[in-house]
This record gives sequence, C-alpha cells and structure tokens, in this order.
Amino acid sequence: MGFGDLFARLRGRKHRDLRSFDQDVDAVGGVRGQVDRGFKEVPVDKIVGSVGRAHNLRSDFFYRSGDVTRRYERIGEAMKQGKALPPVEVYKIKGKEEDGTPADSRYYVVDGNHRVAMAKQMGVDALDAHVVEYKVDGKVPEEPPKDGSGA
Repeated sequence: MGFGDLFARLRGRKHRDLRSFDQDVDAVGGVRGQVDRGFKEVPVDKIVGSVGRAHNLRSDFFYRSGDVTRRYERIGEAMKQGKALPPVEVYKIKGKEEDGTPADSRYYVVDGNHRVAMAKQMGVDALDAHVVEYKVDGKVPEEPPKDGSGA
C-alpha cells in the first residue's frame, strides 16, 4: 500500500479529540513538581496529546481538516527508509491512582507532532524523545476534558 492509499484511508476515519497537556494538568489540580528525565525511548501508544497544538490535531496527530502535507509525506518516507530523525520533545505526566500507587504515564508532544503521527500510522513501537516529567497528585481522567471544539 502506498502513502496515497494510506492517507485516503485516514480521511474516512472518525477520530477523538487530541488530549491537551494544559487541560489534563488542570483536571488534576496542577503540577506539584518537574524533573528533566533526559533522552529515552518512549512507547508511541503512550503519546496521547499535545502541548499547544491539541486544538489543531486529531487523536492520530493529523490535522483536523484531514489535510496531509508534504511534511507528513517526507517524514513518512524517511521513517520507511530507516533514516534517523531528531528525537521528539515530550512532557510526561506522572500521576497517582486513588490508593496512592503510580498511575500509567502519559506523554504530550512539545515538538514532533508530525513524527508522532507517522509513527502511529506506520505502527512504530517507540520513538527517541527528550522527556520532561511533570508530577501531579491525581490520576488524569480517561476521557479528555471537553473543549467544545469537536473533531
């Protein structure tokens, strides 16, 4: 299947709203600490939102309009060829369950939304990332807060 076929299939799917870092942090009462975790591999399926771009993107990290730009195509071609791409920049939310045990981590893209979109579409398991972890007291809700923008 070529990229054109792949993108055509994408346009027909219904996607959720992309999670917003700011909204998710607000939903649990704000940040209580921050740590730079450096560079590591991040599971692509744990990248769930964006910092500052959630209103423009769908849950698959493509534009809400469904437009596939040349940039998406170039990144997809580079990934397919196995070329090294710069690490994405992500924020990690590390929360707690009601019983105080650590909750699953979630990652939000600061820089690299196009790379994440293509990684998700191509079934890539992990991406190299620079991670800054934000600690919060609660568990981020499963459903993103409603921002009224729709998909």
